[in-house]
Amino acid sequence: MPQALKPFRATLYNKERIEDFSDVTCPPYDVISKEDLRVLRNRSLFNFSRVLLAEKNDYPIKRKTFEDWLDRGVLVQDDKDSLYLYEQQYKLNSKKITRYGVISLLYMDKQAIFPHERTHQAPKEDRKKIIRVVEANLSPIFVIAAARLKVLKRVYNKYKSFKPFINCKDGDKNTNRLWKIQDPEDIKALCKDFSKAKLIIADGHHRFEISYDYYKKFKNKFKDLDYLMAFLTDCQKGLLIMPTHRIVNIKASDKEFFAQLEKYFTIKQVKQRNLEQKLKARDIFSFGIYRKKKTYFARLNSIKHLKKISNKLYQELDSYVFHRLVLPLFQIRGNIEYSHTIEEAKRITGEKRTAFFLRPADLDSVIKISSKGYKLPQKSTYFYPKLLSGLVVRRFSR
Repeated sequence: MPQALKPFRATLYNKERIEDFSDVTCPPYDVISKEDLRVLRNRSLFNFSRVLLAEKNDYPIKRKTFEDWLDRGVLVQDDKDSLYLYEQQYKLNSKKITRYGVISLLYMDKQAIFPHERTHQAPKEDRKKIIRVVEANLSPIFVIAAARLKVLKRVYNKYKSFKPFINCKDGDKNTNRLWKIQDPEDIKALCKDFSKAKLIIADGHHRFEISYDYYKKFKNKFKDLDYLMAFLTDCQKGLLIMPTHRIVNIKASDKEFFAQLEKYFTIKQVKQRNLEQKLKARDIFSFGIYRKKKTYFARLNSIKHLKKISNKLYQELDSYVFHRLVLPLFQIRGNIEYSHTIEEAKRITGEKRTAFFLRPADLDSVIKISSKGYKLPQKSTYFYPKLLSGLVVRRFSR
C-alpha cells in the first residue's frame, strides 16, 4: 500500500518577480463570479485566474499562458521536496480565528478517502479540459482528518514563529501564510499521523473525481499520478462551515405556498434580527423564508415527520431534510441559486422568487455521514475561508 502523503517540489510564484502575492493569487475556480474575474485580472497580468479559469472555451490559451510564465521565470519550481504549512486567519464576530494544515500530495485511495457531496457533470467537464491542457494540479482539494492530530499541532507551533515564505491577503482581507517544511523528521511524522486518520473531502469533489479519471487514462505518462495535491487539516476550532441558502422560483400563490408548508411546519412572520437568533437553535429542523419582502420563521411541527427520512444520520442534516420535506411540496421553475449570507440572498431573490435560509451544517454530522460512505446534497457545506489558488501548484513529472 503506497504511503498516504508525499512531499513534492511545488511550482511557486517567483518572489524575485512578484512583490505582493495578494495581486497574483485568487479564490478557487468555482466561486469566482464574472465581476470577481474582472477585478482579479485588473490586479496583475500574472493573476492566477488567467490560468485557472477558462472563458469561451479558450483552454489552449491557458496552456500557453502557463508555459509562458514558466519560460519567463514568473513561476519557478522549488529546489527541494517539501510539505507546505498553510495558515489562514479570519474574523468571525470581531474575533480572530486561525485555521492551519499542510499542502501535500495525497494518494487517491477511494477506500480511505470519503467524498461527502454529489457532483455536477458540467464542472467536471471543465476541470477535465483544464487538467489535460496544463498537466498540473492547479489548486489543492480540501481534506479533513476525522480526529485531532497531535503532530500537526506540534509542527504548526514550531513553524508559526518563523518568517513565512509567503504572507498575503485574500479578497476578504483574510491573512494567508505559507511555510516550507523540509525537515525530514517533521515530514515523516506528519505523513505517519495523517496516514492513520479517516480522511473526508471538504471541498474539491469535482477535482478529486477528474484527477482519478485522469490517473487511470494517463498513469503510464507521468510519475506519481495516483497522487493529487491536497490541503489536509484536522478537526480544529478554526473549521468554519457557513450556511448555504436556497433561492427558488416557485409556481404558487401566497395562499398555496403557505398552505403547503403548514402541512409540516408552524410559520410565523418575524423581523430579520429575530430570525437570525431563532436559527441558532439546533433543537428541531427549522429554516427562514424571505418572500415578497417579508421574513418568516418555519419550524417542524412534529418530530414524526422526520420518519419520512429513514436514515437517522440524514435527519441531522438540514440541507437533506429541506430537499426531502420542503422542495417536493412545490413546482419549481428553473434552477436553484445559492448564497451564503441572508443579505445577498435577499438581494438575489427580489420580489418574484423565494429564499429559504438554512442553518449551517454541523461538522460532526458531516464527518459521521461521510465516514459511513453516504453523500450529502450538493451545496450542503461551505467551508470558510476558501483556500487560495496560485500559492502552490503541482506540475506532473515524467
